[in-house]
Amino acid sequence: MRAAAPQLFTFHHEGVLGTSLDLQVQASDAQQAAAVETAILDEIERLRKILSTYDETSEVSRVNATTVPVPCSAELLDVLGFYDWWTAKSRGAYNGHLGELIGAWKAAEKAGAPPAAATLIPIVRALALPGWKLDRTAHTVQRLTSGTLDVSSLGKGYIISKAVVAGRTKVPGVPGILLNVGGDIFASGASAPGMPWMINVANPAHSEDNAPPLTQLKLTDRAISTSAAYERGYTFGGKHYSHILDPRTGLPAEGVASATVIAGNSANANALATTLCVLKPEEGLELVRQIQDADCLIVTADGRQLRSPRFATYEIPSAKTPPPAAPIAGQPGLWPANYQVSISILLKTPTGNARQIRRPYVAVWVENADGKRVRTVAVWGNAPKYLPDLPEWWKLAQQDPQWAATVTRATRPAGQHRIAWDGLDDQGKPLPTGTYTVFLEVNRQHGSHTIGSAKIDCNRLPAQAVIAGTTEFGQTTLSFGPPQ
Repeated sequence: MRAAAPQLFTFHHEGVLGTSLDLQVQASDAQQAAAVETAILDEIERLRKILSTYDETSEVSRVNATTVPVPCSAELLDVLGFYDWWTAKSRGAYNGHLGELIGAWKAAEKAGAPPAAATLIPIVRALALPGWKLDRTAHTVQRLTSGTLDVSSLGKGYIISKAVVAGRTKVPGVPGILLNVGGDIFASGASAPGMPWMINVANPAHSEDNAPPLTQLKLTDRAISTSAAYERGYTFGGKHYSHILDPRTGLPAEGVASATVIAGNSANANALATTLCVLKPEEGLELVRQIQDADCLIVTADGRQLRSPRFATYEIPSAKTPPPAAPIAGQPGLWPANYQVSISILLKTPTGNARQIRRPYVAVWVENADGKRVRTVAVWGNAPKYLPDLPEWWKLAQQDPQWAATVTRATRPAGQHRIAWDGLDDQGKPLPTGTYTVFLEVNRQHGSHTIGSAKIDCNRLPAQAVIAGTTEFGQTTLSFGPPQ
């Protein structure tokens, strides 16, 4: 009997390592794919109990609670060994005991002013010292300074690579596994026979979920990570500062808008992407040149794109299509130039068995003052046959919905999504100023069907509106103005 042709199975979970998890598996049947999913989730949970600083009972938390040697697993020793290597290689730009520095910036944000130099100087001095002592014979870790270990950066990448190995060990014959945890991705095998996995790289200048990617890549048996400041950070007096802190100064990193790294494993990809956001761009390119299996794309704060020599070999040439018509500044009746409606959605994580939580089907569309739908902004789902489960959107749906792609991007909190409407209709033509209604419809397997809407005044002045929360999504904010 001929073996069944492999099929692509998709899985989604919220609240995994503090973010979203998307898994795609090429398998002969649903049972095989489910076995891979279970093995991956089990391995993530096992390693979370070792590496999570948010779990007071984890191994790393036990190390942080004392300065005496603590018996630890080989996995924590491995992760700290990775940190030692990267700290030395980056000449201090990457560090694994930033807990005290991060705490200082969080406390300062609550107080409403950046931390004073008198606060940062002693912390920075301590960061220049070894943070821990590893005894691989006794299998112990001893913290050496007052700074607490924070291994979440490299630790997440380490977990991703180990989880993919666990999935392949459980079901050795699967042709392909793609694991995406909050934008950190490992692409194992093929997406289809002879086909690499296709990955989008988020544009730091337009990082909304439905924005066109900066570039597209094809990957096989490679890891990819992106670090940037557009999802998380600190805010003082309305000014945003990066959450990526320079251990050498104690200050938020500047000069790099985003850094994307391709490497042989997710731990190295994650560590190097973070490091490239701290170093000057030319220093980062030189560091990547020294790493045999790594390549990068750095986007500087002023928008320049800097690639390592081999990065282009992964890129998919973009089609040379003319850009859609855009509103023209000063043209009567049209939106001001560069204005958009920014839509911030918080999808709720249902309570109960986390493994039963599935990606909701989501539709966002716009109607004009006459009640005519003029634009479908986004449609998310993993199987077209289920789109009728969004009945209000489906009534008027066209047959060319936009699909949520696999995107490497800065990690965002679980359930948080940002999309944008650019003022164009479904045919790419500019719409006039006026009042529009934005609809949000959500239907989740093992959840409920909800819909909400709000009117927003899209005229010459910035404006805001709110779609009230429901059982499936929190309060959704609408902002008419320049990109946020």
